[in-house]
Amino acid sequence: MLQHHVFIKYQEGTSAEHIDTFQQKMLALKDCIAEIQQLEIGVDELHQARSWDLILNMQFQSIEDLQVYQKHPEHQAVMAFNGPKVAEVGAIDFHK
Repeated sequence: MLQHHVFIKYQEGTSAEHIDTFQQKMLALKDCIAEIQQLEIGVDELHQARSWDLILNMQFQSIEDLQVYQKHPEHQAVMAFNGPKVAEVGAIDFHK
């Protein structure tokens, strides 16, 4: 199983409404992209200097399934919605 973790820091002033809408759009992808085996979203509560604002924890059967997800038009639409508000993004992918 491939673990895919994405860390997001939003631009200062990004509204809670935008972040909530992003979460809803991401969770909806599980219903339309069969390659997503698991999708969990966490929003930071401590807001420390080293904190990221949001994490996506996802699982895929393979790297190829991750690539299908990344190229999927519905995923691309969610990234287009969220991208303008993102200050930094990081990811780590590993097999478990």
